[in-house]
Amino acid sequence: MTESNKWKSKLLSSSVPMEYEVAQLLVSNGFSVDSEFSYSRNDAGVLKDFSIDLLATQYITSDIDNILAVTELLVECKYRHYNNIWLFFEDTNEGEMSPFTLGHTIRAIDDFSWKFFPANCTTSFDEAATFCMKGVEIDTSNGNVYDSEIKHGLMQLQYGLPRLITDRVGFEIKHPENENNPFFFCPILLTTSRILVANPGTSIRMVEKADSLDDFSKPKPWVVVHSDLTPDFERHRQMECKSLSMLVHDEWVKVLDAERAAKGEYEFLLPSKRCAALSDPPGRKLFEFFSQTIICSLEHFPTLLKEIQKVTKLGANSYVSQKNIRVL
Repeated sequence: MTESNKWKSKLLSSSVPMEYEVAQLLVSNGFSVDSEFSYSRNDAGVLKDFSIDLLATQYITSDIDNILAVTELLVECKYRHYNNIWLFFEDTNEGEMSPFTLGHTIRAIDDFSWKFFPANCTTSFDEAATFCMKGVEIDTSNGNVYDSEIKHGLMQLQYGLPRLITDRVGFEIKHPENENNPFFFCPILLTTSRILVANPGTSIRMVEKADSLDDFSKPKPWVVVHSDLTPDFERHRQMECKSLSMLVHDEWVKVLDAERAAKGEYEFLLPSKRCAALSDPPGRKLFEFFSQTIICSLEHFPTLLKEIQKVTKLGANSYVSQKNIRVL
């Protein structure tokens, strides 16, 4: 690249053109977009502001334009050089031993609403997903292998979720039945890199014998990864969700508690209990809210959006009159 064209590389590396392209794509698919979704985090004893590139919101409506539900996507964009590839390794656990849970990627949250989604209404997305335990970035031009950008992107998204939930719950829970909406949310890490997943049975020997990454891996449009809830994250979650503690004994929330209990809701999932769990000191880890993230290649993002919209629209159009058993 000539000296006069260095600006081009640096501009692309800023991810701003990528963010703008993604924002346009989201708007063309019926979302509204806010840039720089911010949250506060304790960093070495100092409270600092961090941000995620995009918050996309879509209102799912009925045929007569009544709002049925809200979908919110947190999107972090990572522009990478065309030589870079993201290689992931599938979860090796089987069945109930896996940390992944069907339905925890596109979260369907009706806990603070007068309405009930059908049981496990988003599990179909996860049934078709590739669950991965770890990923690395490989620069095929110089052979460097690292994971810092992937880890940083996942952490940014995870730490942004408590504020997202707090804002949405605080907005919806005080509305009367005809104005209160359940919601879906999902964090997405977008990359310009190609995504590969190592074949089952990949070993050190197979990598040593390989001439290229394609010898032991296959391309995927997106994968789902699991992030643990660390002690630092749990403290952050409590801090970001602390305003929900004021709703625990609210008279209006007690009315909603009684309504949902009468329709078969589990006691620990009543609105006041969920507000307490989100705002209390670390106790039972809330994996259903904070653990699973989609990592998607930019070229496949339009397809991913269609899949998310298909699943959420079906769930929003299939309300049930009372509680059904759900996977937690």
